[in-house]
Amino acid sequence: MNPATLGRRAGALLIDSAIALLLMMGALAIFAGISFATGGAFPLPIAVIAAYLVLLAWFAFYSFLQAGAGSFGMRALGLRLARVDGTESPLGFGRALARNVVWGLGGAIVVGYFSPLFDSSPWRRGWHDKATGAVVTDIAGRGAPLPVAPQAGAAQPVPMRAGVTDAPGAPAYPVAPPPAPPAYPVASPTAPPAGPPVAPPVAPPPYVPTPSAMTYAGDTELVGRDAVAAPTPAPAPVLAPAVPVAPLRGASTAAGVISFVPGVTDPAARPAAAPAATPSTPAPAAPAAPPLSPAGSAFPPLDAPPSADVDETRLSGPARQPLARIVWDDGTRHGVYGRSVFGRNPSAEPDATRVPVRDETLSLSKTHFELVVDEQRALWVIDRESTNGVVIRRGTQRQTAVPGERTRVRMGDVLEIGDRSATVEVAS
Repeated sequence: MNPATLGRRAGALLIDSAIALLLMMGALAIFAGISFATGGAFPLPIAVIAAYLVLLAWFAFYSFLQAGAGSFGMRALGLRLARVDGTESPLGFGRALARNVVWGLGGAIVVGYFSPLFDSSPWRRGWHDKATGAVVTDIAGRGAPLPVAPQAGAAQPVPMRAGVTDAPGAPAYPVAPPPAPPAYPVASPTAPPAGPPVAPPVAPPPYVPTPSAMTYAGDTELVGRDAVAAPTPAPAPVLAPAVPVAPLRGASTAAGVISFVPGVTDPAARPAAAPAATPSTPAPAAPAAPPLSPAGSAFPPLDAPPSADVDETRLSGPARQPLARIVWDDGTRHGVYGRSVFGRNPSAEPDATRVPVRDETLSLSKTHFELVVDEQRALWVIDRESTNGVVIRRGTQRQTAVPGERTRVRMGDVLEIGDRSATVEVAS
């Protein structure tokens, strides 16, 4: 059904009011003429009462016309009364008469004449329309057809959406379970030197990564927005590597006893070493013997160069982009990554994201509406049986979302919720 504009409704009312005024003036002139012609035999007060009886008869006939195809003014402008249930059936004489009575009582306090302006929906239902469950439709086909908003307080069944079941489904974004922390071996506190004694290395000691920066066997690095970081165990104490020192001449190393410790024993106690003969060609220095590591240890040698994957730049996963954004009138922005439920304190649902909205005007219900993105990345809004409902404003047109049914929204649409409003920004 197409909602009638206020201008055409006012025009139909003016036509019907002009007919009623002419009929009243004509009846009053006829009965007053009879009173004057009879010299008062037909009293003038009785003539006035008779004129009002004619007006009352017109009122009943006027309601009878509205109950069917419409009054003379409504027929002239292509309007008709219908029931609010959307069946386009005639309103009926009883409801039409009650509607005109409520209209007259509201007009007695003047405010009732302007009650259609209090309704922000495209139907502009006044007090007399809401009291009798009526809407004024445009049968001439002007304007876009819109569903009729249900009466306030009426419980409407929520239809099942396609592809959605009552059983709780899997979450929209699965999260990988955190891996079990690996068992870290502890390095041996002492490591006896191995191999023949060599001279101290001239090159600076190699870089030794700390345990927190090393990558051990069995670890799994999770990179991305939705990854869950593995718990970091306390690092095991790591001893500084012992720097091999050239032994004294004549000292025995078979027992593995160190005869000189730098910084502890007196270097004067060492006998003077005989100068070694200078070779004719310089020989390359032998590398220092690495300390022994326990068998089966996951640690790399401490004096080995860092592995390639330690200093290598790792590629992280691309940041997830929202499918749409909701910008509220106070500047608050909410990203929509999937099915999202909005409200002051929305209830938790297994396959939806809760989006609490701070609302000091109390225009939003606790669970007010939800936004759904289908397979074609189209955005839909669903009114969750809220108190103030959801009105979609697109340019100069307004459409009220039917509770429980999906209504298409596009980029630039404005969702009006009582005293609050939000603009839809589609990211795609």
